[in-house]
Amino acid sequence: MTPPSLPSLRRARRRTILGAAALAVALTASLAACSSGDTTSGSTASASGPVTLEFWTWSLKGSDAAAQAIADKYHQLHPNVTVKLSEVGGTTETAAKLLAADQAGDTPDVVQIEYRGLPALVVAGAAKDITADVAGVKGNVDPNVWAQTTFGNQVYGVPQDIGPMVLTYRQDLFDKFGIKVPTTWDEYADAAEQIREKDPDAYIASFAANQLEFFAAHAAQANAQWWSTDGNAWKVGIDSEASLKTADFWQDLVERDLVKVEPLLTPEWNAKVNDGKILSWTAGAWAPSVIYSVAPDTAGKWASAPLPQWTKGQAAVPFLGGSAYLVPAKSQHAKEAAAFAAWLGASDEGSKLLLGLDLFPGANAGRQATLTHEPPKLMPQQKDFYQVTDQVIKNTTIPVTWGPNVNIAQTAFGDALNKAALDKTSFRAVYQATQQAVVADLQKSGYTVTK
Repeated sequence: MTPPSLPSLRRARRRTILGAAALAVALTASLAACSSGDTTSGSTASASGPVTLEFWTWSLKGSDAAAQAIADKYHQLHPNVTVKLSEVGGTTETAAKLLAADQAGDTPDVVQIEYRGLPALVVAGAAKDITADVAGVKGNVDPNVWAQTTFGNQVYGVPQDIGPMVLTYRQDLFDKFGIKVPTTWDEYADAAEQIREKDPDAYIASFAANQLEFFAAHAAQANAQWWSTDGNAWKVGIDSEASLKTADFWQDLVERDLVKVEPLLTPEWNAKVNDGKILSWTAGAWAPSVIYSVAPDTAGKWASAPLPQWTKGQAAVPFLGGSAYLVPAKSQHAKEAAAFAAWLGASDEGSKLLLGLDLFPGANAGRQATLTHEPPKLMPQQKDFYQVTDQVIKNTTIPVTWGPNVNIAQTAFGDALNKAALDKTSFRAVYQATQQAVVADLQKSGYTVTK
């Protein structure tokens, strides 16, 4: 691949153009240098004797017998390799810990990271280019899934699970109230109004302002790109008209008291879900397992349906959430680490084992296995859950691009949007202020930003 020239970015701390998209991304040669060829000699070390791979993960908990069985299975297949499961927190905590370990030259060997957190780690040179290592399993994962970890034709992570967006809702209460499951966002707003009329204490959903990833995905579904590359520069579209229209949509629901302004997974939210006062959650296909974890007594009362559309008949579904396995640039056992990551995330055997951890595997074999798998515990009666979700994946055509400064957007966005929701002030102003903060940070870091 011949990368674009970047004369205006050569003075930047990291001379890169980076975008993580569901379909296509661009990456410069200098990024490949800083995260692949510009590493320590230990980063490509391959031990001739037994090695122990330290695996930072929150999905495979050492206390979980099923997770430990996966590590043991790999050891049986590869007697010289032992996988040590080390539980870590979510992406923010893990990324900070990895960067510190990278600076100290004492990194783990495999790290689970959410897709949105991967670009910044690649830019920082903390993730190894594993393109050659995964070449043998490339055909086992669909291109739109690989695209979440592929930058400029270079692979920096093996997909673990994916989160195609669906609407998970209280089927019993929708039926009781005579409410049609919405297929468009206009119908969603109508359903929200009907629920408030039927039960003044109930809401169709909560409005969780700190869920940046949700609002970015929702805007992407409306054909907005919050981050994208424009030749040799960045383009930021958080305040684009398409994006601002989605802000207007949520502001209307909040001002009419049709959604509950409340964070997710708090004791209060959990109680409302249990009591049938929060009737749906628009999230990834992983949502049923999360709801079941906080409201197991409501099992059998829920169902999932395709994501509402902006324009009826135009299927457009982004991914929300999901994780990948990266190999740190300074791993002392990078070859063995990449082989393990490829086996777990992309081999037929590994991806099927992930299904046993209540994950929605990214690889084709795991996805295929879901079609004959029991539905989530939250909705044992919905035998076609995985068929519905797999069809959603086939319709996932919306590129959700993540830039290198997602953390700046998160800081500028969440609290301000929550305050705007409570104070009934402009949501558009929050999106516009976030745009300004993101652009200023990119420019401060030496990037060129175009309109």
